[in-house]
Amino acid sequence: MQIRPEFSIVYKANPKLKLKKEHLKTKREFTDYLSKTTKNWKEGEYFLRSNLGPFAAFHVKKGGKVTLFKENKNKVPYLCWSLLGNK
Repeated sequence: MQIRPEFSIVYKANPKLKLKKEHLKTKREFTDYLSKTTKNWKEGEYFLRSNLGPFAAFHVKKGGKVTLFKENKNKVPYLCWSLLGNK
């Protein structure tokens, strides 16, 4: 996974994010992992991309609280939801 290029400049130390299977078992585990990873990031919207396309988009609030988006502006669901399902 890669962080959007505009944010790679700000976060040069970790522009790539590695996800393991245990992070993608449920929505809660995925958001918990993102919350731990993003706790020192600036507040704003971010997205992860994979070689298949946009994987996930989320909003980071102060303190690392993460809100996942289900679909993009064109109403296309992000790839993470096919792995997370309705769990």
